[in-house]
Amino acid sequence: MGMLTTCLVSLAGVNIILGAARWWRRSVESRMVRQVRAWPGLDTYHADLLSAAEPLCSTDHQPDALARNASRAAEVAVRLLRRDGLLRGHSLELAETAAEPAHPVTAAAFRAIALHPGATRPRLGDIGRDPGFRSAVRAHLKELFTHAPATRRHLGTTIRGLALRAYALGAAAPAVHAYLLLRRAAPTDPDIVKGSFLLASLVFVAALAVITAQAGNIWHPLQEPEIPLALEEPGPRGDDPAAPGDGDPEAVRRDCT
Repeated sequence: MGMLTTCLVSLAGVNIILGAARWWRRSVESRMVRQVRAWPGLDTYHADLLSAAEPLCSTDHQPDALARNASRAAEVAVRLLRRDGLLRGHSLELAETAAEPAHPVTAAAFRAIALHPGATRPRLGDIGRDPGFRSAVRAHLKELFTHAPATRRHLGTTIRGLALRAYALGAAAPAVHAYLLLRRAAPTDPDIVKGSFLLASLVFVAALAVITAQAGNIWHPLQEPEIPLALEEPGPRGDDPAAPGDGDPEAVRRDCT
């Protein structure tokens, strides 16, 4: 098999892998949408985190992801507390007549703010870093994963990792072919051995540039996938007081931004 054939086979293989990855992503997104829309317990916190295009975490084993989730949830909690008149104006100070809300995540934010009375009023980041608030967010996401298991997957991370491996393997095939061709000419000549490594490296770089340019322009695997509109407008909800307007897509979109 000639060098040109190896290059064409590698390029075709990368395109087949990335094409199959796109089909898989769409399949997972469709399953995710079905599961989310079928669960009446979805609320504003779930919808906002689903629209963030970031990994969702319900475990302490991924502290960075959990920290980002808690930070976004803190923004939602403060918005809901302010909407219900539990905060004084635009500050993070509880109103005198404020009572702890029923929603577990909003209640955890309420308690985090209450830990900073008087002049030591917290900042938004303090709420997101509060251990009790993070525990509430983690437990709340666990409910989502239980009722919509497909939401556990972060498609952007998976597709990017697969694409990088496909690019590397696709470029490695012609590089190895070039190395073996040159090495076969004089296997005991040290200069030929060194030259074969150099040639293989140059071929790898050239093949990688061609493959990423061609396959990347067709499949765009390294771009962050867009969140399906149906997840930003999740449809029916239960009686959760934190849920945006029932059946009103504009209300859902406003509460998710």
